[in-house]
Amino acid sequence: MIKKAILRVLKFFFVDSTVNILGDLFEQPRAMWAFIGWGWLSMLVMFTSFANTMMQV
Repeated sequence: MIKKAILRVLKFFFVDSTVNILGDLFEQPRAMWAFIGWGWLSMLVMFTSFANTMMQV
């Protein structure tokens, strides 16, 4: 059930299958992996900061 929900969210945002998304990711050079990882890390920090701020309000 959770897996289906995650797949629906991925299809909503990326309009592609998860296999193609991962396939495209594995074809990227290492420098792009670093930028992609940095972007995901930045998003995680933003969401965590936002949640922390909302809990303090």
